[in-house]
Amino acid sequence: MRRKIFQSKIMETKFTEQESLAVISEMIDRARNNIQKGAGTFMIYWGCMVALAALLNIALVFILHGMSLPLNYSFNIWWIMLPAWIGSFMLHRKKDRTAIVKSHIDNIISSVWRAFGISNVIFLLIIFGLSYSLKEYNHFFQLINPIIMLITAVGEYITAKLCRFRPFLNGAIAMWTGSLACALAIILFRGNGVLVQFLILAICMIIGFVIPGYKLNKLAKNTHV
Repeated sequence: MRRKIFQSKIMETKFTEQESLAVISEMIDRARNNIQKGAGTFMIYWGCMVALAALLNIALVFILHGMSLPLNYSFNIWWIMLPAWIGSFMLHRKKDRTAIVKSHIDNIISSVWRAFGISNVIFLLIIFGLSYSLKEYNHFFQLINPIIMLITAVGEYITAKLCRFRPFLNGAIAMWTGSLACALAIILFRGNGVLVQFLILAICMIIGFVIPGYKLNKLAKNTHV
């Protein structure tokens, strides 16, 4: 009698474990489905915007140098990130409307990227605050690209693991590699290190955001045909 009760408890435990795995698998499928319906376009949008701003910054440096104007003026191109953020917000609202059922994993992914945005804003405030207080700009500005890319890699890596989407993982690896390359550029190119960093940033945004976004849209199109 005791053996039957024990066996019954074991069967009940196994069933519960199987149910838990089924629920987790269903949540992952829902999260992946929701991401497919908008995140690809979202990633392509940000990848193109940041890559474009980085390349324009490089071009402006050469233009300003030829006009004998301060090269620091070229950094003003990054103000285009403000209207870009408004466009991103509109895309995000559209994506939320197309998500049929939002799972706990969806909320985790949203929280990860929300934390990413908050961390970037705080980091930039710290960098600009220290630069202004200490009257030292060049050394602090050289830290912006590698650290932001490092934070981006963490967000993309977590998203890749939650959604089990390999291109996101490749994007995270590209960002980590780019962060190291930006640090190396400071050592090897010294005065031109920031320009090289912008080139690295543009390349990594294409590899780490635009390409995974394109693959995600392609997967969504094939899935929902």
